[in-house]
Amino acid sequence: MIDQSHRPGKPSMIAAGALVAWVLVLFFGWAIQPIDDTVPVEVDPTSELATILANQPELTPIEAERAQAVQCNSLFASSPRDTAVPLPELPPDYVYARVPCVSPHSGAQLAAIVNVLAVVALVIGWVSISRRFRIEDGVIEPQPEQQPTTSPT
Repeated sequence: MIDQSHRPGKPSMIAAGALVAWVLVLFFGWAIQPIDDTVPVEVDPTSELATILANQPELTPIEAERAQAVQCNSLFASSPRDTAVPLPELPPDYVYARVPCVSPHSGAQLAAIVNVLAVVALVIGWVSISRRFRIEDGVIEPQPEQQPTTSPT
């Protein structure tokens, strides 16, 4: 006789499997998408325009670039950005304030790791709770053997 009291029930295992499958669909659907990065743009500190604006900031044009959208690689790519594709061109005397794609790519990798660990913890918790509070349907308890009673004749 197999003691099934410490095994999770079939409905619980089906639900846990469905949860894992759904999370995998969502995770891979998100992870294969390219990451977008909005990179701040600033005046090149070595340019003549930087010297002029340092002395007279009110001359900064209203339509001056403030940020540039850059498309980065997906989460599964080894490098944050495809260096074969050039960055969008900026107006003269403007440069990117930081290296594009590095921060969002590493942030997405960290988020992916946290999501996977959270799902694993939820499944482990689900299974352990279902083991403790499972209704014991279908578990056959051994019955004590009864000795035939003999009556004195």
